[in-house]
Amino acid sequence: MCGIAGAFWLGGHAPGTRPSVERMISALHHRGPDSDGWSRSDFAEVAFKRLAIIDLSTGDQPLANEDGTIECFLNGEIYNYASLREELLARGHVLRTNSDTEVLPHLYEELGEGMFERLRGMFLVCVVDHRRRSILLARDQLGVKQLYYARTPSSVVFASELKGVLASGAVDPEVDDASLVSYLSLLYTPEPHTLVKGVAKLPPGCLLRLTPDGVEESRYYELTTKGAPLDISTEEAADRVVDLLAESVALQLHADVPVGISLSGGIDSSAIACLATLTESRAGLTALTISWPDTPPEEVSYSRRLCAELGMAQEILEPELGNIEDELPLLAWMSDEPVADPATYSQFRVSEAAGQRVKVLLGGAGGDELFGGYGHYVLPRKKAAYASLPGALQRQLRRVTVPRWIDEDSADALIGYSRSRRLWHRRSTTHLTQDEERSLAAAIPGSLAPGANVDRLFGAYRHEDPLNQQLLVDLRSYLPEQLLPMLDRATMAASIEGRVPFVDVPLVEFCASLSSRTKLGWPYARKRLLKRAISKWVPQEILSGRKSGMPSHFPTFMARNPDTIRRVLLGPEAYARTVLPSEWLEARLRTADEMVRSFPVLYALVIFEIWHRLFVVERAYERPSMQLAELFRLPQAVASARD
Repeated sequence: MCGIAGAFWLGGHAPGTRPSVERMISALHHRGPDSDGWSRSDFAEVAFKRLAIIDLSTGDQPLANEDGTIECFLNGEIYNYASLREELLARGHVLRTNSDTEVLPHLYEELGEGMFERLRGMFLVCVVDHRRRSILLARDQLGVKQLYYARTPSSVVFASELKGVLASGAVDPEVDDASLVSYLSLLYTPEPHTLVKGVAKLPPGCLLRLTPDGVEESRYYELTTKGAPLDISTEEAADRVVDLLAESVALQLHADVPVGISLSGGIDSSAIACLATLTESRAGLTALTISWPDTPPEEVSYSRRLCAELGMAQEILEPELGNIEDELPLLAWMSDEPVADPATYSQFRVSEAAGQRVKVLLGGAGGDELFGGYGHYVLPRKKAAYASLPGALQRQLRRVTVPRWIDEDSADALIGYSRSRRLWHRRSTTHLTQDEERSLAAAIPGSLAPGANVDRLFGAYRHEDPLNQQLLVDLRSYLPEQLLPMLDRATMAASIEGRVPFVDVPLVEFCASLSSRTKLGWPYARKRLLKRAISKWVPQEILSGRKSGMPSHFPTFMARNPDTIRRVLLGPEAYARTVLPSEWLEARLRTADEMVRSFPVLYALVIFEIWHRLFVVERAYERPSMQLAELFRLPQAVASARD
């Protein structure tokens, strides 16, 4: 994990007034407090903040080829760099360090843009080619790392986080109202858009070329399937999952700093812990288990039992919960784009507590998307019965089931469920109803359709069986758009590196090649294949335990401090109230109970308002020190309200 920020001059030479790369990289200080790096030329300027993980003494960036004509920066890790290094040495290249970054300039000499297909890891790579006077930027295949960029009349500015682009001074931070409905419905802005006009994000598996001839984006990788699933038994599939996940874990345990595993007592993190004990890199490895005040006691006891059986060291961490009102500005700042995942606060506290003991933390993100862990993959019994009825009967029953048993959108989605799960998937993964989306879009002309990317992906995977369609759509949307950016921001705000062994190309491609029945059986049982794969190591109570995600403390805060939320969202300087219909917004804030029912959307609005005040109004891109009351000039009686 590190931070990259830079500017490329479109005219071939630096303009008289040029972006401040110094300000850009200063806004990313939290991503790499260990060292700085620079590449300066008359066609570009790139800066770097390093979090030292591999080759602590000689791994400072940029690293170059033998004659210095190719310089490379790496935000992330190349897990297969050791084998690539051996290949390059055999071909006569001279490598002077043991850093994973140093393979990049030499691999670029050998393969050019084809190099990225050979990389296994999480990465944002920046290649500065002094001979061609160009820059090449690439995002990893599955989107663990991110890149934001903006084109101005005289330059292209780019950075690992949106705040780095805005700090350049080259971009006027103006809200793109067209993306607001999507953000409220999904809690993120679908690629390639952001909430700032003129700023885009590079999709996973894509390249951005900056050359004297202009700016060009293209795709070098796409998760594709052959249509016909791999015809192997469940046992064969489980054995292959063990091999691939064990290989990924072994590669991701490599570091020259302390490494920990975030062990919750759930299936995904338990699988990583089990397979870590099979590797030769487990020396000094510690399982870190978070115990919140409301953590179910069985989760901690499950994790203790597992560590005892594996012979793995464990620490139970009890992070202090700060006053969330005071820390909301920090949350909005780290959410960056913003991505309004309510679990951000918990993930940040986990990362902060872990950072006192380790510098690298392995987690279980991606397991749900690979093995079918989410509730919307399997219909509850009553809804499954309704979906199986003949269409005519469904439509007749709709009049008596809505709204007494089911909402209108869910009823419509279930009526078409046997033909396509697209509407059900959208209903399960959005936080606005279809009517709300339409009415808000009507109030904001030019609004982008929140479901456009999901609809496109369902079409791209139309040859797959229905459940596999859902899994692949989430792998291509929810995972890289919300979960992985949230993890990146929360860990980086604590200056530690988060690694995700499930999000590894060979494992993902293998799982994508299997039929849904191989993965979940029939009737569907969530994570059936993963449970089978780790059953020899993991106690049955963990395998049969209920899924428990990271807690969100915002609903409790909101219920106890409704006036604070109202003043933030309805105050005279609030941005959303100038764009959104007042009757819709006020209805969400009418009572404390309604606010709690609407908490994901209200959380997104609160984060947006704070983000807008920091990034657009104040243009403050470095870590904030002010509290919510100071930022919004709240009355003391409201600001001092405590639990």
